Amino acid sequence: MNKRINRLLDELIKKLEEEKELIITTIKDTEQVERLNSVIEDKRKILSELAKYNVEDFKGFEEQLNQIKSLSQINLTLAVGNAQFIEDIFSSIFDEPQKYDQKGTVKQSQKGFFNKKI
Repeated sequence: MNKRINRLLDELIKKLEEEKELIITTIKDTEQVERLNSVIEDKRKILSELAKYNVEDFKGFEEQLNQIKSLSQINLTLAVGNAQFIEDIFSSIFDEPQKYDQKGTVKQSQKGFFNKKI
């Protein structure tokens, strides 16, 4: 059983590392999206298998678990960064709805890519 857990944890680490690389390249190459979706699905299957074990079964695998936690946090940060980048691009290309202050005057947003103060 320990060998199976070890193998599953190693597979999960490999998938997380692959996911990290794909998150980085997906922003510039849309062909990578399908591969990223496949990796995420493989990751779900591995996690589903790991969920069948008790917490006690993972004793002795602390190093791998810490590596998984670290990679997961890195991947989350990269994905959030990509989402923010895409949102900034869209908000700079397309006009945002006008916002009014309490006096009824239009508030100008200086957040856009093209209309930033210099």
